[in-house]
Formats: sequence, C-alpha cells, structure tokens
Amino acid sequence: FSVFNADAIKTVRLTKGGFPARFGGRLSSVLQIDMKEGNMKEFKADATLGLISSKLTLEGPIIKDKTSFIVSGRRTYVDLLVKPLMPASTDLSLYFYDLNAKINHRISKSDRIYLSAYMGNDVFGVDYDASQEGGKGGGESSDEGTLNFGIGYGNITSTLRWNHLFSDKLFSNTTLTYSKYSFHTDFGVSSTQSTSIGDENFNIDYGYLSGIKDLGGRIDFDYAPSPNHDIKFGTSYTYHHFFPGESNLNFSIDYPTLDTLNQDVNLDTVLNFSGNTNVHEMFFYLEDNVKITNRLKANIGLHIGYYSLANNTSIDNIGLMDKIGDKNNFSFQPRVSARYLLNEDWSVKASYAKM
Repeated sequence: FSVFNADAIKTVRLTKGGFPARFGGRLSSVLQIDMKEGNMKEFKADATLGLISSKLTLEGPIIKDKTSFIVSGRRTYVDLLVKPLMPASTDLSLYFYDLNAKINHRISKSDRIYLSAYMGNDVFGVDYDASQEGGKGGGESSDEGTLNFGIGYGNITSTLRWNHLFSDKLFSNTTLTYSKYSFHTDFGVSSTQSTSIGDENFNIDYGYLSGIKDLGGRIDFDYAPSPNHDIKFGTSYTYHHFFPGESNLNFSIDYPTLDTLNQDVNLDTVLNFSGNTNVHEMFFYLEDNVKITNRLKANIGLHIGYYSLANNTSIDNIGLMDKIGDKNNFSFQPRVSARYLLNEDWSVKASYAKM
C-alpha cells in the first residue's frame, strides 16, 4: 500500500539533494505533499471497494464559491476477513487506517485560510485465551492462561494556514502546526495451573512507548521584484518534546505451599531508557531563484538555524550533556545550486548545500 491516500493529494514534489535554503532541520530528501482543497461548486463522492481495503472521499462546498471541504479515509480489513477462520481461542488484529480532512475558506480576494488534519495508525495484535480451547486438561492438574501481544504506530498532524496577498509581487503564508508520532508495543502472559494443593498463578505485563510531539509556527514570504528574480524568505519556530523510550514491567507469581500459606512474588517497575527531552528550534532563511541568462539559472540562499536543549534534569543526571556538548547551537548553512542548458536536450547541474 502507498503511504499516502492518492485521492486526497493534489501535487507531490521531491527534492533529493541540493536543498534550497527554506528547508532545514533534516539531512534526508524532502517530500512536499499538497492536499486537494475541495470542490467549491458541487458535491462529489468517490468510493473504492477492494478485497482487503476500501476508501471513501467526499468533497463539496459549505458556502458556494467561498468555503469548501474534503474528507478522505481508507481502511484495510484483513483481520475481519480471516476472523471466521481463526480458532475461538485466538483473536487477531491486523489493519491500518488513515483519514485526511481539509477546509478551505476564502475571506477576501487577498486572504484565504486553510485548516487541514491527518490521522493514521497501523495496528497488529494477537490475543490468545486457553480457556476457549475447550475439553483440554483433566486429571489432578490442568492449565489455563492467556497471551497478548500488540504493536502499533501512527501519526497525527494538523495545520492552520493563512495566505495573504499584499500585491501582485508579494504574498505570505502564516502557518501553525501540531504533530505527534508514537510507537508502542505490549506483551502479556498469564497462566493458572490447578494442582492437588491449590492454584499456581503466573503473570507478566510489559509495555514500551516512544514518540515525539511538535508544536510550531512559521511565516514565509514570496517576492518577485522582476521576471529574473523570485525571492523567498521567512522564519520558523518549533517546540519539540521527545519521549524516546519508556518501559513498564509488571511481574507476579502466586504459588501454594504444603502449609497452605500462599507465597507471593511481585515486581512492578517503570524503566525510562532515556530522559524526556524538550528542544527549541528556530531558523531564518533567504534565497533567490535568479535567471542569470537564458541558459543559466541559479538558486542562492542562506539558512541560519538555532537549536536549544531545554533544561532537563534526567539528562543532566545521567551525564548525557557532557557528550552532547553545548545546549545552544547556531548553524550557518549556505546553499547554492545552478543549471546550465547545453541545448534543448542536455543540461548540466551542480549544487552545494550544508545541512
């Protein structure tokens, strides 16, 4: 399956290298995805039914020629199809879902506002209950128990964007964003063994959670003073909250003895593999797409980044700050790329970028 629901996407742009100055904070390639804005004229629906997945897209005007919406969702259902084939003792969860939604409102000829959101999750889990097997055991001792295993990960994002047109040569986008990624896995085993002197109980539960939350805002300007120049500049701030690894463990044994006194062993603990970390990240950029000649074009820019680790007692206590170094870091990242047309069929490109 594609990571993205194509029914909700308008355009996709990939930058593999030679990044313009407006991109920062990452080392990998950049994939820009623009959602459809919804039909302002009429209501439309599109449904796709498949053997193991289906999807539905709805779009149309809320206020004709002024406000529109689009909602698109999909889900797989392998677990529902195989459920009649599974034994009564086993319950399987195996699916993913995602949901895209966007509202587009035209305030005036010079102003538009967009509200968009995405939510998706991948789920796999197995629940086994021995008591549903039926007819097993007997004699002086018998065993019963359960086993649970699950793994899941997903994203939630939301964006509020205001587009303002100052003139034919200058416009801006002001954006507020929230995003959350989380990964979790759970494992549990419990069993009960009946003996001639009583029941012996065993139980273990383990859970692991990791993720990141981002809250940010940015403003971008596009200025075209002449046909030979397309200038972009702007600034951004993001507050990162990392929770890179938290584990919960519960372990207990309850077993009988000949003197009829129950003996218990219990362990309940939380393991934090690395401390939660808060980070402030800011950057400013300036770039110019300049047409030097009819054959030669270049993109020249500078990205200035600032990265600050907030005070974090758990990190300081375990000595990580000694390895990380200065909590505050400025970086100056020049960018330049150029393209020269040799003829109608051939071109030469070169770029330099510091990230």
